[in-house]
Amino acid sequence: MDDIAWGTDAELTDEQFYNRGEEILWIKNILETTSKGSPPTIMLVGIRGVGKTVLIKKIKKELESDYLICYTDLSATSGYQMGKLTEISIMEDLFDCWVKEFRGRKLPTAHKKLSKLLTTKNYGLREIIDVGGYPIPIPKSEDDYKKLSKFVLDLPQKAFEEHSDKISGVILIIDEFQVLKDLGERLDAFLWFLRSVIQNQKNVAYVFSGSLTSTDSIVAKIAGGEGAFGGRMLNVEIAPFTQETVKNYLKEKLPSLIFKEDGFHRFYQCTKGIPYYVNTFAKLLKKDVPLGDEEVKDEFYRTLPFLAVDLINQWGRLSLQEQTIVTILVDKPLRRKEIAEKLGVTTGSLGAPFKKLQERRLIKSHEGVYTISEPILKAWLVKEHKDKGVFPFRGT
Repeated sequence: MDDIAWGTDAELTDEQFYNRGEEILWIKNILETTSKGSPPTIMLVGIRGVGKTVLIKKIKKELESDYLICYTDLSATSGYQMGKLTEISIMEDLFDCWVKEFRGRKLPTAHKKLSKLLTTKNYGLREIIDVGGYPIPIPKSEDDYKKLSKFVLDLPQKAFEEHSDKISGVILIIDEFQVLKDLGERLDAFLWFLRSVIQNQKNVAYVFSGSLTSTDSIVAKIAGGEGAFGGRMLNVEIAPFTQETVKNYLKEKLPSLIFKEDGFHRFYQCTKGIPYYVNTFAKLLKKDVPLGDEEVKDEFYRTLPFLAVDLINQWGRLSLQEQTIVTILVDKPLRRKEIAEKLGVTTGSLGAPFKKLQERRLIKSHEGVYTISEPILKAWLVKEHKDKGVFPFRGT
């Protein structure tokens, strides 16, 4: 029976989940040291679509009967979505997450004490608004933000101390943490403040997960030698599936998908073993007919708009100059000076667009040479140019 999820599914059934057993066991074993008063701080990274969120949510599901677990996706917060990510908006999101978990686990005492603390302690609050039956604090100023932030970050440890007879520990999962880059110059101060508060917590584990690689600049800021958590954070990088894993996965989960030998090699070349693309492309391919190299290639170009939907959305939010930089790199990798010459601008003027494109993981640099980092985006641009005679710039 065919049982394969779409690449966009953030949560899978046990039947749909495949592989990653070693990673799950390793991460669970580390997180369970929290129950012994030795909580870890973990950084989980991997390229977009490799399955980090699915992995995290499966671990959460397997541990949540014994642990109080708060999961938050920073990219889904209102502050980030509105382009106004601030330290206060992050704390408000965490506060909201914890209160929902308290209520979900039926810890009414914690909820009542929370309301009492907010109304009796001097946290410099402008007001306390009621949302869905629980209090949301609004600080008066940046100075008051620090008091409130410490209060919010202390909540999980206090929750454990109050309910140690019901829970083995507390785990905070912060997904898509790479959006913290939006804090700009305030990022370092925020990270060091975060460390100062949580480093003495004995029953709270932290998991930071992000769509990036271990070489990304924010990883160095957090876990590098001089980073806020340098030497105190366990780094885990989730890799794409190998050819053998993909072959066994499709054979087990989607037996109606039949490849000739060269057809499977083409399929793996197109998807790079990234689960998002493996699942989505496999779902869209013809079933019950042997697919060779040419058939898979034709289907790949036919289905590119579906495979690249997230990247196409990102493309539409780029400026004309940013789009042009990407298209210049379609033919071959280039140095910054060469790109500037093609654009007719100075190299210094490319700092901001390069930073944005790299932060969105659309281009990357190695030894001063820039390339498109998303093969699917490159393939879509080539197809658009071939079909229409022009790249899909704004207004075309």
